[in-house]
This record gives sequence, structure tokens and C-alpha cells, in this order.
Amino acid sequence: MPVSVEAADTPRAQADLQRIERAVYAGDPFHIRSRDPLPTEGAVLIAYDGGRQPIACCCARLQTAKPDIGTIGSFQAREDKVAVQALLESAVRLLRAQGAKRVIGPMDGDTWHPYRFNTGPFSERPFVKEPWNPPYYPALWESAGFSVAETYDSFVIDDPAEAADKQARFYQRCCKNGYRFAPITAANYVETLPVIYGLSCRIFDRNILYTPITFETFKSLYLPARPLLKKGLSWIACRPDGTPCGYVFTFPDCADALRAMNGRSGPLAKLRFLLNRRKATRTCIKTLGVTPETRGSGLSAALTYLSFQNSLTQGYRQTLMCLMHSANDSRRFGGEADRLFRSYALYEYVK
Repeated sequence: MPVSVEAADTPRAQADLQRIERAVYAGDPFHIRSRDPLPTEGAVLIAYDGGRQPIACCCARLQTAKPDIGTIGSFQAREDKVAVQALLESAVRLLRAQGAKRVIGPMDGDTWHPYRFNTGPFSERPFVKEPWNPPYYPALWESAGFSVAETYDSFVIDDPAEAADKQARFYQRCCKNGYRFAPITAANYVETLPVIYGLSCRIFDRNILYTPITFETFKSLYLPARPLLKKGLSWIACRPDGTPCGYVFTFPDCADALRAMNGRSGPLAKLRFLLNRRKATRTCIKTLGVTPETRGSGLSAALTYLSFQNSLTQGYRQTLMCLMHSANDSRRFGGEADRLFRSYALYEYVK
């Protein structure tokens, strides 16, 4: 049957976006129902089959700081190769008409927002904020003219004690050299956000596909993480003169607590979150980085030590090192104590 691709610019079309998500993840016990608002930037497109059933959707937009790069994100789709190909080709044509020379996805505008497909294995439950999608998504994109541009991995540390022991000497050396470490907690998080923002802009500005964002945008993305923080897991490092020079952002894996909220935000949902949060058995190292002038000092290893050691002290049995680029040196910090947990891919249109 013929496929039509249309703009999601009516109330019914907006409702169809949610219908697609419900259909795609029906029966998936690991899916966390989205609470994010529908995209307000870029062009939101929906593919319908001949019977006017919504099959797939996406949002096409240019990167603000790099308008020659187009991104396709907010992708949801049933397993329908014809409909998805029509949808993605429409998005590519739209972006190229706006001046895009490269088209990347899945990416919600930039790397600060959700991006990458989970490419498996899918046997273990996902950690909090991990990209999660049906296993057939990558094949749909590849059949529509996309190929893998970048790859990423997450590793699980089954023995945090062994990993902490390997990094202890770096922590001791950094302390001896005058570096100081201050905890990031829920109590000081708001006042610490400008420091984390400034560090992030310096640490990651040479990352692949990095684009700058304003502090207000950064705050809107990171402030919701405040309930996930637990004292002793996240740290800021300072040079002997007090200048911040690195940080590690670690939190308990509260994915089960978020699933219990079922996409809601009322008092009962918050109570479900609090009751389930205490059941977490592992921590997630989400972000780790040091400024260029302190690289090679052992500071990254020292920050990792603090994360491993305090995870152990608080009774967590595992630690995940999350979403690292396949070329990232930080993946070695688990030593022989780690194993591959999951892999991810970012795609580029090559036709």
C-alpha cells in the first residue's frame, strides 16, 4: 500500500507520535515511557501507510552551531522497511534543501541531547538514561542508505574493589601533588552547575560532533538529574590553586525506579520513584573528564577511584562505565575487572 510522509503540525498528528511509541514498545518491560516534550524545533515528520495508520516518525533539524550538519532524531518506528525508507529520505531531502552537507542520526540536534542506537546485546536490563530501542532499528536505517559513522560501548565492572585497588595509587599521587576533591551532592548541585558547565565546555570541545550550548540549555538538561545524586559518588577535582580541572558524574542506576513512574510526574509517581530507588544495586559513571592541561597527571584515574571506592562503601555490587566512544582511553580504567555490557552506533547518510 502507498506510504505518505506528512508534517506533524496538527493535534491529531501530535497524538499519532505517541501512538507510534506505544505500539513500538508494547510489551517491552525495559522501556521507560518518555516524559520529554514533543520537539518544537525542526520539522517533525510522520509516515502513514495506505490505511492512515502511523508507522514511523522523526524530527529533522540543522545543528545550531554547525548548520552544514543535519540531524535526524526523535525516531520511532514499527518494523516497516518501506515506510521508514520513505520517512528518512524525506528528512534527508528537507535537510539538504536547507544546506546540510552531512546528515547524522539518530541525534536530537546535538550530542548534549539523546543520540545513538543501542546495537545490543539486549539480554540485560538497560541502565538509567541508556539509549534503548528495538533491535531492528539499525537495519532499518542501513536499508535506507545510512552506514555506521561512530561506535560506542558501555562496560560493567563486576568487581569494583579490584578496579578501585588499581586506581588507588593515582588518587594518592594526585593528593600528594596538591589536587583536591570536592563532592557533588543534591545539596550543592544547583550552585555547582556553572562549574560543571564550564568544565564540560573545555573538556569536550574537541569531541566528535561537539557543538556548544548556552548555560541555560545545559541547566535545563542537567538539573533534572538532581534526584539521582547520592553523596560520595560524584566529584569535582581542583588544582592546588583551587581552579576546577575535572569531574566524574556518577549516580545509582535508578532505571527501575523511573520505569515505576510510567512516564508520570505526580505525587504517586514520585513516591514510586523513591520506593524503588533504594533497590538499585549498581552505579553508573556517566561522565568523566579532565581539562587539557591536566591530562596525563593521573587525575582521571583518581576520580574513577573515588567513584569505585564510594560505590563499594555504599553497598553497590557493580559499576557501569557508560557510553564511551570506542577510541576513548578511559575504557581501560576497569582493568581486568570489566566486561563489555553493550554497544551503540551513530549513522550517517551515504547515498
